[in-house]
Amino acid sequence: MRRWVLFLLLLCIAMNSMAANIDWPAALKGIAAGEQVWLDKVPELAAVADVNQSQDVEAALSSALSTNTAAALKTLEVIDSHDWPHLVGTDLVCMGPINKSAAEIEAFYQKTRLSLLSTDKAAVCLWILEATYEEWKAGNGKLIK
Repeated sequence: MRRWVLFLLLLCIAMNSMAANIDWPAALKGIAAGEQVWLDKVPELAAVADVNQSQDVEAALSSALSTNTAAALKTLEVIDSHDWPHLVGTDLVCMGPINKSAAEIEAFYQKTRLSLLSTDKAAVCLWILEATYEEWKAGNGKLIK
C-alpha cells in the first residue's frame, strides 16, 4: 500500500514538473496555427494542463479548425475518447468564441463553417458550431432591441 501511495505521489510530482517545462505560448501558437507537431502533442498537454491552460488549448484548437481542419478534427477524436483532468473537447472547441466582439464571433463562424463544410468528417462539430451561432444570434438580437 505504501508503494502505491509513493508511486502516486511521484507521478503527481512528475506531472507538475512536465507542465512547468512546457513552453505554453509556443504550444498554443502552434496549435492555433494547425501545426501537426503541436496538434499531435495535445493529448500530452491535456494530461498536465491546469484549468486555465486547458481553456487556452481549447481556444487554440478552435482556431485550428480553420487552419488545419482535418488534423484538428482528428485531435478532437483523441481528446473525446479519453477523460482529461480539465479538457472537455469537441463540445467546447466547436462552439468557438463566446466572449468576443460580435465581429470576431461572426468572422470565426464564417471562416470555420467553410472549413468544416470542406470535409465529410465534421458533422458533429458543424452542428455544434451552427447551434451555438444561432443561439448567439438570437440572444444578440434581444440585446439590440
